[in-house]
Amino acid sequence: MRSGEQIRAALVKFVERWQFYAGTERSEAQTFLNELFECYGRNRKDAGALFEDSHSSTGIMDLHLPGLLIVEMKAPKEGDRLAQHRKQALDYWHNSADVATGRPAPQFVVLCAFRQFEIWEPGKYPNAPLLEFPLAKLPDHYESLMVLAGDEPLFHHSNRELTKAAAVAVAGVYQGLLDRQAAPPESIQRFVLQMVWLFFAEDWDMIGGRPTEQTLRFLTQHGEVWSSYLMLGGLFTSLNDPNDHGRQGILKGTRYVNGDLFAQPALVHLTRAEATELLRIAEYNWRQVDPTIFGSLIEGFLSTDRSALGAHYTHEIDIMKIVRPTIVKPWRARIDAVTTPDDGVALLAELCRFRVLDPACGCGNFLYVAYRELRHLEHTLKERITSLAQSSGLPVPTGLPYFPLSNMQGIDVVPMATAVARVTLWMGHRQMIEKYGPAEPPLPLVSLGSIRTADALRAAWPETDCIVGNPPFIGSQFMRDAHGDDYLKWLGKTFGVGVKDFCVYWFRRSQDHLRAGQRAGLVGTNSIAQNRARSASLDYVVGNGGVITDAVSSQTWPGEAKVHVSLVNWVKSPAEPPTEFILDNNPVTGITAELKSPERSTGDAPSLPANNGRCFQGMTPVGEGFILAESEARTLLAAKDANYRDVVRPYLIGEDVADDPGQRPRRWIIDFGPRPLEGAMKYPSALKIVRERVKPVRETNRDRFRRENWWRFGRPYTAIRTALEGLPRYIAAQAQGKRLLLAWCEPWTCPSNLVNVFAFDDDYSMGVLSSFTHSTWAWAQSSTLKSDIRYTPTSAFLPFPWPYPVTDEQRERVAEASRQMIARRQEICADQQIGLTRLYNLVDDGAYTDLKKLHRDLDEAVAACYGWPRSIAQDRDEIARRLSALNAEIAAGQRPYDPFADRDGRSVAQQLGLPVG
Repeated sequence: MRSGEQIRAALVKFVERWQFYAGTERSEAQTFLNELFECYGRNRKDAGALFEDSHSSTGIMDLHLPGLLIVEMKAPKEGDRLAQHRKQALDYWHNSADVATGRPAPQFVVLCAFRQFEIWEPGKYPNAPLLEFPLAKLPDHYESLMVLAGDEPLFHHSNRELTKAAAVAVAGVYQGLLDRQAAPPESIQRFVLQMVWLFFAEDWDMIGGRPTEQTLRFLTQHGEVWSSYLMLGGLFTSLNDPNDHGRQGILKGTRYVNGDLFAQPALVHLTRAEATELLRIAEYNWRQVDPTIFGSLIEGFLSTDRSALGAHYTHEIDIMKIVRPTIVKPWRARIDAVTTPDDGVALLAELCRFRVLDPACGCGNFLYVAYRELRHLEHTLKERITSLAQSSGLPVPTGLPYFPLSNMQGIDVVPMATAVARVTLWMGHRQMIEKYGPAEPPLPLVSLGSIRTADALRAAWPETDCIVGNPPFIGSQFMRDAHGDDYLKWLGKTFGVGVKDFCVYWFRRSQDHLRAGQRAGLVGTNSIAQNRARSASLDYVVGNGGVITDAVSSQTWPGEAKVHVSLVNWVKSPAEPPTEFILDNNPVTGITAELKSPERSTGDAPSLPANNGRCFQGMTPVGEGFILAESEARTLLAAKDANYRDVVRPYLIGEDVADDPGQRPRRWIIDFGPRPLEGAMKYPSALKIVRERVKPVRETNRDRFRRENWWRFGRPYTAIRTALEGLPRYIAAQAQGKRLLLAWCEPWTCPSNLVNVFAFDDDYSMGVLSSFTHSTWAWAQSSTLKSDIRYTPTSAFLPFPWPYPVTDEQRERVAEASRQMIARRQEICADQQIGLTRLYNLVDDGAYTDLKKLHRDLDEAVAACYGWPRSIAQDRDEIARRLSALNAEIAAGQRPYDPFADRDGRSVAQQLGLPVG
């Protein structure tokens, strides 16, 4: 699923492609709309959108997405005359509904002349479009067309570009003050936040006379004589004084703000150039600044980690993937169910007591969006109360309460983050008064002691009614460096699950903190749905009464690392079982802890002992010094003092399998195997290289085996060496990638830890492993890194139920299909000099249909070995269901299973002396 950042980036390229199109409507409208859908991560056909649909009595709709959208296209030359075409588009909408068949009119209508857009919601606003913008502004308004992504659009009219420009300008001043050490860093941070709030407050007339702007203008003219240290410092001090005395002259329009923001007035001397730049910044239209974007950027700029310089912010559409299911949808359903004014008033009182906790609040953007949506819900409920009272002939209730800002609660370990969060919420508070009516007075500022600085995993959490947020992303492998041994020991003692990705502990803590019927929505690394991390997070949630109602299984998240995340919304021990589940914007029958529908879930499939001894992760040398350049390897192999071919081997990594036209290794390695040192001494030139390059590093290794066996790899790798011994070839697959790619390898080749090894030399086994059946199982059982599969022998191969029993005829049919597929594949790779990744990308684009047919033949041959009909061969859901059931039957001893038995009836595991259970 695409993130907001990805959609916007795709639309930037879309605009570049179409901005100069001047042709006709008919020739390119469908291409334009297909590509527009693709920017939102969906295929137009898969979304159910129809071209030239006649389901309107007044004509043919250019595009119809039933129940959601009508698009009426016009030629580019009509861009200035769209108003003349509105009647046609709205007539289509009006006549698209059909009571007899239960087909409602779509919610939205888009009138588009390629370079100009109008978006309508005629059911609510029949007299004017919600939004009008040129094609060039489409990336900035991408939220308004989220219906194309299967999501609810947003029409908030903040200015993204102005917000980013203001944040960057403020950051420039901040960095300049830091560079010349104008004050301690903490004072400069406070100064920036105090100035930012004042810019905002003066544009909203919260402070009369614009004293900040007047002071800055004075300093630009008299900076050599007067200092901002005293003048702005005096302004800040005045704003913290609850008494009115002394507010004369430039301070006459000021009022008491409160001690949270100005309790420590920041005293900083500005140069004339800095005052001039701040005066320029003051002239931005701060009414149009988006607090969610500004807060994220400013937190990054003011952070002690300067590497990213606040370059990223969380898009509102992504925040809504948490806020909408956890807060908005449940309350909207209750509001829609209100039937009397009294019931509405009672529900409003309950809404205004509703508390939200973000236990990793950062700059407060989740809390801001939640507050805005709760004020909107309050406004909607008040409108419903009024409507019900008027329709019933009853007096309209007065003196109704408002949703209080203090109900927003947050915790973050970084003091500057919580300071930014408070400013973000104060800005949002004033904006929502303008939009939804009175609340607490804007001044003095609402006390936000509910936003506090603490380690959320160690601090007590306040009572709350729901939890939302975006806990920190630190992988388990980086936890020790980030937090140290003592903290990890504390985590282990407190949570009892060992060292996991950092976000895992927030999921557990949130589930424990919720009461029955309460909801949570959190963003986590996508490891939370996979293998070990799942057992400590989502398995814990589901196993303790949590029901996952809405989720995004995987998408990117803003930041340099482009981390892939899962977004999970759940309710704890609901009184009534939920009936609606949404996974990746699609309705499903339920959502498992794997973030799959029940039909696609393979659960925690147990290992099958008969599969032992056949699949291994490759070898880890533990020392770059083992790896040789091509010239070094050739020199050793040509030497006459020993048969260096015994210990100098081609070294296969995952990229070789994916990118080399012959799937051949492009590097070499020294591998002494299990030889003792005296055995390694028989290859003196190779041992000399290892002694010089590896031994010095190994001598400092904490692992005793590695210190004392410096000439050997990091482990003996006895099992994989035994399994491959005597095989004329074996199968290797890259351990991580966009696809599961397999290739034949010569026995001389040394597999790295970046490939998995399958100890088979027959075409039948290659066919089964290359089939869609095995690929489906692998994706279901494996973890992922970003959007890549990470195939592991333990989770993917050991539980995989091979076909058994299989006739000789079935086996040969698979073997022959495998031979033909690989022969054709190799022919194309050699002819085009491309690797398997490039080849299968071309196949996906429609090239080499003969290869695609050969794969289909193989898939059907493998399905036949299981006794399945041909229609199952490429049905992902049905394959997952059947393999899961088969695994369970075999594990329970209800079905015989020995797929690798030799002619004497011994299984491979028995041949290798391994237990078979």
